[in-house]
Amino acid sequence: MTRVWAGIDQGTTSTRTNLYDDAGNCVATARKRSHTAHPLPGWDEQDGDALVNAIEETVREAVASVPGAELAGIGLANQGESVIAFNRLTGAPLSKAILWSDRRAGTIVDRVADTPAAAGVEEVTGLRLDPYYSAARIAWALLNLPEVAAAAADGTLAIGTLDTFFIHRLAYGAYVTDPSTGSRTQLMALDDLRFDPECAAAFGIDAALLPEIVDTVFTEPLPTILGAPLYASATDQLAALAALGAISPGDTKMTYGTGCFIDTNVGAQPCRPGHGLMPTYAWTIPGEPKAWAIEGGVFSAGTAVDWFVGLGLAENASHVATLAASCSAAEDFELRMQHPVFLPSFTGIGAPWWRSDAAGVLAGLRASSDRQDLAFAVLDGIAQRVADVVDAVDAELGMPATLRADGGLSVNRTLMQRQADLCGRPIAIADHHDNTAAGAAGLAAIGAGELDLGGLATRARFSCTMEPTLPEEQRVPERARWRAFVEASTSLDPPALTEVARRRTEERNR
Repeated sequence: MTRVWAGIDQGTTSTRTNLYDDAGNCVATARKRSHTAHPLPGWDEQDGDALVNAIEETVREAVASVPGAELAGIGLANQGESVIAFNRLTGAPLSKAILWSDRRAGTIVDRVADTPAAAGVEEVTGLRLDPYYSAARIAWALLNLPEVAAAAADGTLAIGTLDTFFIHRLAYGAYVTDPSTGSRTQLMALDDLRFDPECAAAFGIDAALLPEIVDTVFTEPLPTILGAPLYASATDQLAALAALGAISPGDTKMTYGTGCFIDTNVGAQPCRPGHGLMPTYAWTIPGEPKAWAIEGGVFSAGTAVDWFVGLGLAENASHVATLAASCSAAEDFELRMQHPVFLPSFTGIGAPWWRSDAAGVLAGLRASSDRQDLAFAVLDGIAQRVADVVDAVDAELGMPATLRADGGLSVNRTLMQRQADLCGRPIAIADHHDNTAAGAAGLAAIGAGELDLGGLATRARFSCTMEPTLPEEQRVPERARWRAFVEASTSLDPPALTEVARRRTEERNR
């Protein structure tokens, strides 16, 4: 028999289950792609039943692929801010899964921002008001979906982040979340790790509807329908933080997936950072100190590459890297200072700018611009946005952060070299790219008493380090040019354009 630990990474693009042996080696993987629907501009949603089915299917497929596998335990990682409403008695979805990237709840945020409660919400949760967080989407569902409102009225409503739905369906009706996920809702008090009734009321939410917050690594495992207990549950970025060995204050990781999220461990006390960064809880593990973190998100990373491929300009993500590397600007500073620029902001801009209504912008095109130029602009835009966040982390820490990278796009050496150049420091790239799943499985092994946090951290391997090659006298003006572009693009945000058009129409009609 081969004892294995399952790490489930239920992400935006796909559901992946990896199996790890007792030494932390990945011995099997199964993956099922997710379908995201966009019924209206800015709306991103998925089918909840399909997501649960994908978890079940990938766990069983992965276990079946290892002869004699004994599934010892399971850890779950979730999308973070995504939400769903469901029937607390039957587990049937009452809404679609409304994703973290969905912007439909902007009007809810505007309404709350105009109330006296707004400052209190930001102080208690540590989060600036923004439709990125779960609270506004929960409030939107309560106001706009009759099935959800009816269930709230008759006492059968469950509503919260996706982990609550998955655990309810997989663990015989349990209704819980963990503080790393709770801290993404804009409903949890950062200091005491409990949902705050006043914050919930500010959004028109009854806190009694929300799940119980339990430790990231459960004090008692939950029996599941998957053939082994669930020992731990965490939001995706914090599971990856643990797996990448970022367990000490100042340790920083960058995970390149659908978006790219940069997280820094800040230790055992809550931190309310400046510089446009958000606080988040990291993990609660019995026998270990509590851990908080700070985070900055680039909401469109893999999404931008997929968009380029979807236009038919490249065959796949690897081809995008090849095209970008062959662009003449890749090796010529003077050409880069005149090259097209791309702002990957399909679902708004996060840290440090926080423009929820921003859309993607491609500027500086010439008749001579070809697909090599555009491929370079796409990868450069991702790297520049990540560098924006790293600059903010450096300012918060008061020193340059030590960078570690993982995720699907971290295999793109063209992107990683550009990232090292723009950050002006080395980037250690993890050998194992699925660290969200590795972290979830490792947390499960910790819950079973088979591992500790330090042991999980020692499993991280970094055989490749990208060294910066860009001289400082070139990096500085390139970054200044980028910041000027982002600031200038404010006038191109869709609401800004609409307002200009409205004013001009009024002037003509006077």
